[in-house]
Amino acid sequence: MTQPPSQNVPGVASTTAAAIIACGLGQAAANYAANKHRGGQNGKKGTRYEDLFLAYKVAEIVSLRTSTTDPWPHVSGQAQSFVDDVVIRDAMATNYFQLKNAATISWTAGEHPVVTDFSYQYRLANFLQQPTPKTSIVVSSTALAAKLSADVPAAIRSHSGVIHFPYSPTLNRWVIENPSFHSVLGSLARSRNPTDDQLAGVLGVLVMACGDFPDGGSVDDVLDVAQRYLPHQLRRVGVVEQVHLRAQFVNTLAGISGLTYDVTQGFFAWSGFGTHGALDFDCADERFNDFQALIELKQPTTFDGFEELLP
Repeated sequence: MTQPPSQNVPGVASTTAAAIIACGLGQAAANYAANKHRGGQNGKKGTRYEDLFLAYKVAEIVSLRTSTTDPWPHVSGQAQSFVDDVVIRDAMATNYFQLKNAATISWTAGEHPVVTDFSYQYRLANFLQQPTPKTSIVVSSTALAAKLSADVPAAIRSHSGVIHFPYSPTLNRWVIENPSFHSVLGSLARSRNPTDDQLAGVLGVLVMACGDFPDGGSVDDVLDVAQRYLPHQLRRVGVVEQVHLRAQFVNTLAGISGLTYDVTQGFFAWSGFGTHGALDFDCADERFNDFQALIELKQPTTFDGFEELLP
């Protein structure tokens, strides 16, 4: 029995021409996958549909995470595969996404139909012993998504699906036009009730960070890079941290009428009398200790007095 080749670099080295040939798809298929990968890399200019989707999936992974000990999934864009736009892999599943930001798409049309790409990818993934491979087509039109969902070819139906993911030319517009996606982006925001601008900031820094991993990377590595790009733009994740609020600080704030505050996102966020905000640094920063000490020293008794002490 032929053994799959080495998989030293997830998502790239594991899908080599040698593997494609060894699993029985042949040289022509290997050439096609290589050409498709080169074409995708050459076409990568600016913020594209694929960039938005990959960044959003990183946020989604964070929002769904329930364990602080399990390894983070590996994500990549423009992998060397038949279904190559976005690949997400963990110990339990391997998900391949092909994105089509077009008005009309067919499963069977063209020189290299989607149904063939999905079939080839599933065969290759199984040969490489990747866990539970799935293939999905992602489209920006709700009507097209419904049409494709109703017509998934029988040959790939067991492992294939359709996802609707909207597109807008700018990050701010995308956030404003798609409120149903806010809760996922909000899982990484500095406050529990983030503004549209804050959500666009979350998405934007994730787009930049993902771009630093042309061969893919672990989600926690992407988050680390995002934090370096814009420190304190995102809340800290993956680490269990107890926010330390000093007793005198808490007592002082409790005496200020109309002031409410929250630290569940790891940032000190406040609101009152129609205004709200969050500190530019998180609660693990030494500057937060300095802020608490200042409040304790000045002992503000009104909301205006509190605002005057904000850094």
